[in-house]
Amino acid sequence: MRLAVLSQSARIYSQMAQQEGFSVLAVDAFADNDTQQSATLVYHWPGLCGPDVNNEMSGLMEVLDSFKPDAVLLGSGFEADQAAYVKLFTRHAVFGNTPETVARVKNPQWLKIYCDAHGVQSPRIATQKPVEGRWLHKQAGQCGGMHVQDCSPAAIVTAKSYWQAFQPGQAVGILFVAHQQAFTLIGVHALKQRAGSYAYAGVKRLHDPGLTVAATELLQAVLPGLGLIGINSIDAIWHEGELHLIEVNPRLSASMRLYAGLPLTKAHMDSCNGNIMPLQQHTKTHACHCIAYARQEINASHLDFPDWLEDRPSGGMIAAGLPVCSLYAEGDSDREVLQALQDKKTRLEKLWGTYVCNRIEFNIH
Repeated sequence: MRLAVLSQSARIYSQMAQQEGFSVLAVDAFADNDTQQSATLVYHWPGLCGPDVNNEMSGLMEVLDSFKPDAVLLGSGFEADQAAYVKLFTRHAVFGNTPETVARVKNPQWLKIYCDAHGVQSPRIATQKPVEGRWLHKQAGQCGGMHVQDCSPAAIVTAKSYWQAFQPGQAVGILFVAHQQAFTLIGVHALKQRAGSYAYAGVKRLHDPGLTVAATELLQAVLPGLGLIGINSIDAIWHEGELHLIEVNPRLSASMRLYAGLPLTKAHMDSCNGNIMPLQQHTKTHACHCIAYARQEINASHLDFPDWLEDRPSGGMIAAGLPVCSLYAEGDSDREVLQALQDKKTRLEKLWGTYVCNRIEFNIH
């Protein structure tokens, strides 16, 4: 079966699909070495990270028409451009949520009203810049956290701006596969953020029974009216024994990396065909996935990237603020995982030199 996987970073989805026996076209904004090795064909499409995806789609459609995928799977990149999503959904067999569902759950005001009506905690939403209290300035439909800022007079207000009251606590992600009211919880994990920002920097498995129960109860409360199918995720804040829903991500999630041993591609497609199949859980171990970002511009062509790194760039200049690569580790405890990640960083310092590594934020804390 031929799958097209479209995402700002398609590597993990392509690898998992390939492991499950699919032939994969990866449409990716970076086209790093790992993505190229995990797919039959790679289409490098920086438009996935652009402000107007719809105006950049002609080349993509030509590639998809030529590949003739049996199904199209989506990661990040299309939530902010409804016109592009509709165009893709109309022309190809997208296994995922309908454009109407995506538009609804990515509407901050609609989601807040829905949460209130279903007894789910969620921070207040404002459509005008608040004058009191601590608020976050966000852009509707965006992903990855780079668009999130503490509210300040310097914030640039756009047509998609909205404000969400700051909620203290631990940022967590809830990964699940759903079909209407039925669902299977895949896992709950801590969301790592870059120092001094809200940008996504990786995930770490959590083994808190109370949190797992709370996540299950949250899904039971919100899913019946959302109409979600396939694999999706929810961002939330875990604070004093309660979950506060922050955002729904109606698409494949990068947190799937923590559960790569499960047949998640098949689970996603089964759900989109109307079936929820039980997943055999193998997640008792601890694991962490960390995205390393460039603090300053780096020439990746001058560096050797060992095969135990992930998302290895194919060369060229990496601008400050962009991802360099990823590190992953598993173990029997958080301490063991942290030590394994520290060991990998030490090996990179020996390979690249501390001068280069000091220009990189590894996010392994």
